[in-house]
Amino acid sequence: MKFVTQRSVLLGTAGVVFTAPGRTANIILTCAAPNKHDTQKQFPISSTSKDYTMSWTHVLWLVAVLSACCAASSLSAQTAGPAVKGTPRLASGHPCTLWDNQDVAAYKASVTTDPGLKTAFEELQAWGNKRVAEPLNVPAYKLEADGTWTFPAFKRGYQDTSGKWKWEWDFNGTLQQCTADVSNLGMLYALTGDEKYAVLARQILLALADTYGYGKGSPIPDPHGYDHFEAYGFDGGDAGMFLAKACHGYDLIYNLPLLSAEDRSHIESDLIRPMAEHLTKTTFMYTNHGRWGMVCLYGVFITGETLNDQALVDLALYGPGGTKNKVTGGFMDCFNPACLRDGVVWGADTKIEEQMAAVCVLTTVAEVMWHHGVDLYAYQDMALKKSYDAALGPVGNGEMLPALPGIDAYHYVFRRYQEPRYLPIVGRLKPGFTLAISEHLPSLPAAVPTVK
Repeated sequence: MKFVTQRSVLLGTAGVVFTAPGRTANIILTCAAPNKHDTQKQFPISSTSKDYTMSWTHVLWLVAVLSACCAASSLSAQTAGPAVKGTPRLASGHPCTLWDNQDVAAYKASVTTDPGLKTAFEELQAWGNKRVAEPLNVPAYKLEADGTWTFPAFKRGYQDTSGKWKWEWDFNGTLQQCTADVSNLGMLYALTGDEKYAVLARQILLALADTYGYGKGSPIPDPHGYDHFEAYGFDGGDAGMFLAKACHGYDLIYNLPLLSAEDRSHIESDLIRPMAEHLTKTTFMYTNHGRWGMVCLYGVFITGETLNDQALVDLALYGPGGTKNKVTGGFMDCFNPACLRDGVVWGADTKIEEQMAAVCVLTTVAEVMWHHGVDLYAYQDMALKKSYDAALGPVGNGEMLPALPGIDAYHYVFRRYQEPRYLPIVGRLKPGFTLAISEHLPSLPAAVPTVK
């Protein structure tokens, strides 16, 4: 039994052991020893009987045989039952999050042979060719005389007479579209090698970093701590969705020759990292595992993975001050019966739409961790599978499939669990390349059987 990883990630109670790269996990096999009385009775070392005498050599030989049988029995018990298909791998360099180089190679092959994926790719490319001829469409900003950072084309939030905050959602929608473009352009660059897509993604990310204006404006930080977006109704869930797409696209264009060290520093230090660090203050997300808590948490997690910041990754996995041995919240806290148990889609939400969205986020985490040598699909006796088994009832008839958030994740869990009961759902999923955390995941490159 060998698990390869660069991190010590999961808990000892999982029944799974992760070790340093290239090392083999030690398995201690034990067998109940017979009591002294029975040993003496059945296997005497010496006897006055003329019919039977056993030497020390024979005793040692017999003990060795029994130990081997016991070990074989114990190993058989440990390896019995369903297993996750595939082996986690260690991505080298970028990309290293939702996709790695092996995935990219598989996609390149599939878009030429798989009819559904080929159509989806052609649609994405047609969009990309049109998009590169359009303006950046990043919100314009202005530094007012008093140091206020504003976006003149959009309205700030305001409180009504009852004290309730009101927001204009155009600002949020514009920002989300910017990062959706970055994500799509990054995928096009990975699939085609055409730099025009990556060049535009770079320009959008740099413009967003300028627009975010971290550390600029009034020398006295506003209540949002230089997060100039939040005053316009851009909250934790919005930041989580924004970072998911921004990091995905950035990860895919990271090796673009035109992307200089200065560019990377500006994108990372003035946009991705400060937004994620601001998001860490959204404390409800560490123990509230409902849909939007999971989306917020993913923003912190994916930033940590993209920027190779272990502190952010650990915070998202284990909670504030938590460790693999003492989980205080985060994604690993989701592997408790309150969220994952037999017969329940997702214990932290009540509506099937929210349940599927939340478990889709955890599945996305599992995919990213797969590229870092960690198998969350097998964790705690494949606890993640319980959600998808339970969802077969409410979604299995197919009536909710077109609009159900997170339904694309069935593609991913079928690949790992090979559960035949998932096929009616998987066969009805429309191929596509959209990434919207908790809502949509890109279709997989591997051919998956469909149900006619």
